[in-house]
Amino acid sequence: MTQKPAKPAIYRPRKKTRSVQKADAAPPPRAPKAKARATWPYVLLMLGAWGLILGGLFFSHFLSNLPDVGNLMISGASQDITILDDRGRLIARRGLTQGAMVRAEDLPSYVPGAFIAIEDRRFRSHFGVDPIGLGRAAFQNAMTGHVVQGGSTLTQQLAKNLFLSPNRTFERKMQEAMLALYLERRYTKNQILTLYLNRVYFGAGVYGIEAASQKFFGKHASELGLTEAAMIAGSVKAPARYNPLSDIDAGLKRARIVLKAMQEAGIIDENTRSLAAATRPRIVRANGTPGSGWFADWIMAHLNDVVGPSAEPVIVETSFDLETQTMAERAVANGLESEGGKFNAHQAALVAMTPDGAVRAMVGGRTYGGSGFNRATDAVRQPGSAFKPFVYLTALEHGHTIDETVNDGPVNIRGWQPTDFEGHFKGQMPLIQAFAESSNSVAAQLTAEVGPKEVARTARRLGIASPLVEVSSLALGTSGVTPLELTGAYAPFANGGNGVVPFGVLRVKTRSKVLYERKPSSLGGVMSAQDDMQMTRLMSEVTATGTGKAARLDERPAAGKTGTTQDFRDAWFVGFTADLVCGVWIGNDDNKPMIKATGGTLPARMFHAFMTDAQQGLPVRPLTGSALMASAEPPATEQAAASTPAEEKTKPDTFQRLLNGLFGGT
Repeated sequence: MTQKPAKPAIYRPRKKTRSVQKADAAPPPRAPKAKARATWPYVLLMLGAWGLILGGLFFSHFLSNLPDVGNLMISGASQDITILDDRGRLIARRGLTQGAMVRAEDLPSYVPGAFIAIEDRRFRSHFGVDPIGLGRAAFQNAMTGHVVQGGSTLTQQLAKNLFLSPNRTFERKMQEAMLALYLERRYTKNQILTLYLNRVYFGAGVYGIEAASQKFFGKHASELGLTEAAMIAGSVKAPARYNPLSDIDAGLKRARIVLKAMQEAGIIDENTRSLAAATRPRIVRANGTPGSGWFADWIMAHLNDVVGPSAEPVIVETSFDLETQTMAERAVANGLESEGGKFNAHQAALVAMTPDGAVRAMVGGRTYGGSGFNRATDAVRQPGSAFKPFVYLTALEHGHTIDETVNDGPVNIRGWQPTDFEGHFKGQMPLIQAFAESSNSVAAQLTAEVGPKEVARTARRLGIASPLVEVSSLALGTSGVTPLELTGAYAPFANGGNGVVPFGVLRVKTRSKVLYERKPSSLGGVMSAQDDMQMTRLMSEVTATGTGKAARLDERPAAGKTGTTQDFRDAWFVGFTADLVCGVWIGNDDNKPMIKATGGTLPARMFHAFMTDAQQGLPVRPLTGSALMASAEPPATEQAAASTPAEEKTKPDTFQRLLNGLFGGT
C-alpha cells in the first residue's frame, strides 16, 4: 500500500497577540516612577539646606553690624545744670539730656499705659514684631493713599532710637526687626518698657521720662498726673511740635488723643478720661528772656574751667540780671528795627557789666532763635577808633597831658598817610578835642611817638586778649577784638584804674555742698589815679561835645568812645557810668559794608536807650575819675601854668614831638 505523500508545511505568521499584550502591558515599569518619587524629599531637603545657608549668609550681613545690647540697663544720667540770675530767678536749665533711670513698674500704671495705648497696644502679646499691626497699618495706608499709621512696635522703636539711623532703607528695617527680636529674647517686657521710657526723645533736648518730667512739669516721673503722662506720651510722635515747652495747646490736643486711646484700650474709663481731658497741667518754664540763651551758652562753655563734672544736679548762681537783659534786648531789637535798614546793618551785640567785670546783660545778635552764634563773645571785629583810649593812655603815661596843643594835620609815617572821617584836617587843637573828635592823624602821631609795641602792651594790660599786630595802623583799631573783651578793657576807666576779667559765675553748688565760690579779685592797678582822671575827662568830652553826643545821658555823667572801621564795616560805642560799663557793636556777619553807619549814630543811640532804662531809679553818681578830679589838687603843671603867659602854655605839637623822638631833636 503506497503512502500518500506528506503535505508541505504551510508557513503561517504568528499572531501578534503577545506584542499587543506587551504594548498593553507597557505601564508596568511602575517601579522606576516610585523610585523617582522617593527622591523628591531629598531634593527638597537639599533645597532647604541651601536656603538656610543662603539665608544665614543673608542675615549674617545684618547681624555683623548689630551692636551689643548687653549693658542697656545701666543708667546713663547726664549732668543737670540750673543757671540762676543774681536774684535766684531761673535763666536756663542745661545739660539734663537724660535723667536717672526709672523702672516701669515703679511708675503709676497709667504712665506706661499711656505709651502702650498710643504707640503699641499689642505690646504685651507680640514677640517684638507685630504682624497684625503691620497688616493693619498697611491696610490703612493703602486706603488713604499715604502713610497714616506705622507698624513699628515699642521694641522696634527702642532698637531704632538706641542704635540705628533714621534712614528708611531696607537694610535698616531688617536690622530694626532683628534687634527687636533679640531684645525680646534678652529682656522681659517690663525691662524693654523701662528701656524705652528712659531712652526715647521727648523734645526740648531731653531723653527719658525722668528728664522730661522734670523739664516740663518740675516733678519726678513717679509724681506725674494722668494728663501730664498723656502729654509726655503724645510728644513722642513729633517731639519738636508736641512737647509742652514748644506748644502747650498742640501738646494738650495730642494728649486728648492719647487719653481716648487709653479709654479704648481699657486702661481708664470714660469719666476718668473726661476729667483728665479738661485738666490743664502747669508747665515749668524758664524765666529767662528769649535772648538769655547767649549768656547761658557762655556760662556752659566755661563752667568746666570752674568745676568738674558732678553726679548731682548743679546750681550755678550768676551775676546776670534778667530785667537788665530785657532792657538790653529791647534796645538792640528796637534799634535794628528802626534804623538797621537805613544803615544796612543786620546784626548787633551788646554787653553790659559792672565796673568790676560782673556781666549783667549779654545780647549776641538780633535774635537768639534766629542765630545762636554769640557775637558778643565770639565775633572778632576791628574796633576802629574805639581802640584809641589805649593809645591816649599810653601817651599820657609818656608825659602828654590832655590840655596840650596838638596838630590835626597831614602825616606820613613810612608811607602810611591816615586821613580823618571828614576828609579834611582841622589844624591846631587841644589833645582833649582831638580825642573827642576822634582825630586819626593825632592818634597815628601819638602811636608813632610812643611805639606800637607800647600801645599794644597797654591794651593787653587793660584786658585785650586777642592778638594785636604791632604796626602803626594799630592806632586806628585794625586788630580784631570781641565786644566782651573790649568792654571789659574799658572797665578800668570806670572803676578807678583796676584791671578786671569779665565774669558771670558767682557760686556753683549742689544740694549737699558748695563746689565753687568766687572771691573778690582784680588784676590790680593798671593805670595811675591821675591817668584815670585824665582819661575820664577825655571820654566825658566825647559824649559832651564830640562824636558820641548821641550817647549822652540826661542828668547822669557818662563817658565813652565811638569807633568806625574802614568802609563802615563795623560801628561801635563803648562807654560807662558810675554803675555800668556797656559796649555796643553793629555790622553784618558777612562783613559787608554798612551805609555810613558810624559809632556816633545807631550804636550810640542803642547805648543811650539801654543805659537810660537800666539805670532808672539809681542815684546819680559822678564817674570815678570825675570824683578824683573834684577832690584832687590841680596838677603841678597846671599850677605852674596859672602864672605863665598864654603863649608859653602851648607845648610843641605832637608831630613835632614825633620828629624829636625819631631824630633825637629837642
